[in-house]
Parts: sequence; C-alpha cells; structure tokens
Amino acid sequence: MIRVLGFILILLALMQPATAQTPPAGFRIGMAGLAESGCSATPSDAAAAAYRKHLEGRLGKPVVLCGYEDSKSVATALQDGQLDLAVLDQPSFKQVSKIARPILAPRVDAITGRVLAVALTLKTSGRDTPVKLAGSRPIFISKLAASHQVPLQGLADFGADTKSFKPELFVADEQAGLAALRAGQGDALIITAGARQRLCRGDDPKVVVCGDVVEAWRGRPTALTGLVVRNDLPEADRYQLVGIHLPLHQELPEAMTFLAAKLGSGIALDPTEATAMQKGAR
Repeated sequence: MIRVLGFILILLALMQPATAQTPPAGFRIGMAGLAESGCSATPSDAAAAAYRKHLEGRLGKPVVLCGYEDSKSVATALQDGQLDLAVLDQPSFKQVSKIARPILAPRVDAITGRVLAVALTLKTSGRDTPVKLAGSRPIFISKLAASHQVPLQGLADFGADTKSFKPELFVADEQAGLAALRAGQGDALIITAGARQRLCRGDDPKVVVCGDVVEAWRGRPTALTGLVVRNDLPEADRYQLVGIHLPLHQELPEAMTFLAAKLGSGIALDPTEATAMQKGAR
C-alpha cells in the first residue's frame, strides 16, 4: 500500500503543468553605470529603454538590462552564467577570457577602426619580430589614422618599443615604400594588410614580388572595451547579435549614444575577432 501511494505521489508531481516552473529571466544584458542595479525590463533612462526595446523586437524574446557596480562585477556575473551579453573593459575581460569572447568593439570615428596592418622588413635585417623593431626607422604611406596611429598602437600592443623609433619616413604609396625599404632609407614598411596584398600580389604569378621581405608583425590594436558573450552561446545567436548591432548607429542613434557612454567611446560598432581584447594576441 505504501509503495502504491508513493508511486501515485511521484506521478502527480510529474503531471504538474509547465506554468508551475519559474519563468525564464529573458535575454540578459549586463553593464556598469546603469541608473538602477539589478535586472529590469523598464529602465528609467530613456535611451536605455529604447535600446532594450529595440533588441527585444529584433530578438523576438524578452530582454532585460542588468546594472552592476563596476565592470569586474559584470564579468563575474557573465562567468557565473547570469548574463547573455556583457559590456566589459579590457582588464575585466581577463577574468572571463577562457569562457567568453568579444563580438563587437566601438569604432572611434568614421574611418578609424581596428585596421589589420603589417610591418615588412628585409629578411637580411634580422628584424623579424615586434620586439626586434626597436630603434627602427618606420616607413608609412599615409598620415591618416588608419595607416599611421592605428598600426603604431597595434605594434606597441604586441611588444614593439615604438617610442624608440627613429624619425618617420612618409612616401606616396606602398610601391614607393618597398623601394625605400630596399634602398635602406627605412627599416620597416608599415602598411595595412590590404596594401600589403596589393603590393605583393603582382600581375604574374611566376614572379615573386616580395621574396626578400618578411612580416615582422601582423595584427590590430587591442580593443579596450567591447560587447562580450559566453563561448557557449550558439553561433547563430552570436551572428544575430552582431547583425542587430552593426546598423544601430543609423537605425537608433540614441541607443548607440547610450552604448557608447558605457563603452567609453564610439560612433558605431564593428565586429571583432575572438582575441580582440587580449593584448598582443593574433
């Protein structure tokens, strides 16, 4: 009789309706500096509310914004599985670098993103790493930030002592830069990866254009802040988040302004590689 009664109680427990379970919290976005702490679907800040509503409409599911005291607390919450998307700075990202990755980083202005660049040196020079570029005279093809300040910052992030560089040489284009490098007028030709491809591709596949040079460095500057997700977030969801945020500065400028304030800067968001917030990582 006791066994029969126990079986009936177990059966009744299994037959409880799904509504008896705790409802999901929704898609949780965490950041420091919100007007309220904790998670809310009704933030008091108008721009925050517009951003939340925009994401909810695009994702097709409830979205809540979660406020924390600082970025370290946000990272802890992401690590503990309490968040789906987090705004983090580079120091706090270190805490979650093994279980999370950035998907978007702020773009400083209309033309200054985290441009992929290279430093080319002559094979005979022995300058084949960023560290070995110390004391070099760099050659640039433009004074625009994307071709000058951005790669310089990237080199510094990868360990190059850019403060020891000799006076810079500016030339008209990548062909003139390679000629100057070969003539000994400079020690490292620093150009974008696109310019490097144009320079070394050549019209005749049988002709090796850049056989006497080596890439001493290839990389981008470290992203100082970014939107970060856990590695176990499904790939389709990650791509959806990127697609929603890329046009945000055009579709909902007030939401982009709100995010820029939390990220520290930015007029728009650019997609990033997984190692974007790890200093000196390709």
